[in-house]
Amino acid sequence: MKILITGGGSEEPIDNVRAVTNFSTGRTSAFLADFFAGAGHEVTEIVSERAVKAGKARLVTYKTFAQLAAALEGECRNGAYDLIVHAAAVSDYSPYQIVVDGKEYQCGSVSKVPAGAELVVKMKKNPKLVDSLKLWSGDKTKVIAFKLTSNASVGERKAAVKKVFDANENHLLSPDFVVSNDLSEIKGDLHPCVIYGRGMEEAAVAGDLEGLGKAILNLAGESEL
Repeated sequence: MKILITGGGSEEPIDNVRAVTNFSTGRTSAFLADFFAGAGHEVTEIVSERAVKAGKARLVTYKTFAQLAAALEGECRNGAYDLIVHAAAVSDYSPYQIVVDGKEYQCGSVSKVPAGAELVVKMKKNPKLVDSLKLWSGDKTKVIAFKLTSNASVGERKAAVKKVFDANENHLLSPDFVVSNDLSEIKGDLHPCVIYGRGMEEAAVAGDLEGLGKAILNLAGESEL
């Protein structure tokens, strides 16, 4: 198979030295990319500049949400991928304006906000890239999304996954599967997760990243869109 996987977390600049980001390390996507490549598949990883990177995959790097979106669209439209694994921690919001001591500036127009200044950051909501993957790549491409929660109950995790499936009005453009994992359970080599299908059925369960990689390949090879 030809596989595209995303990883790491985007950075949204406030000024030339500060940014809004998240704690994603890219470890999961790097492991999976190398696991898929080791199984004989052709793998491309779109990964953030600061993240852990796969050693066996073709790499495309990004920094901001806009760069990730452009790289992802380009690869989806031109890469003819059989499987897309969207594991990147994408920023839900991007700063678009800052207020420094009462004066408004567009983000990026101030080299460095002076120390001690009062700073207000205004942010805009980013579109969900997962909703466009099949639109860009074709609805025959299998898509596996990730939904990370934190200290959530089983019911809360399932509700979060269902939102991912229901976000697209055209059901055929929704992901084929969503991996549900919770930050409270990810420790060392332990990475418990449940993979749900579109009908909210449990399609697979894994306890670590190797198990997750095997489950994804199994689902990609045997499931039907």
